[in-house]
Amino acid sequence: MKIITQMEAARRGLNKYYTGRPCKRGHKSERWTINGACVQCNVERVNRKREEIASTMKAAQLSMGTSPEVI
Repeated sequence: MKIITQMEAARRGLNKYYTGRPCKRGHKSERWTINGACVQCNVERVNRKREEIASTMKAAQLSMGTSPEVI
C-alpha cells in the first residue's frame, strides 16, 4: 500500500488512506479518511457486536421457549 496522509486522501476524494504506522491496537491497516479510525479495529468491533446480539437473541429464545417472533 502506498503511504498517504489523511489530508491528501481527503483532497483526492479517497475513503481510506494508509499511514504505515500501527494503530493503538497494533493493526497495520488502512484508516478511514472521515475520522482516522483503523479499518481493522472497526471490523473487529462490528463482529464483536454481531456476536453479542446473536447470543442475546439466543438466550432470549431459550428463556421464552419459543421461536423468534417477526415484527
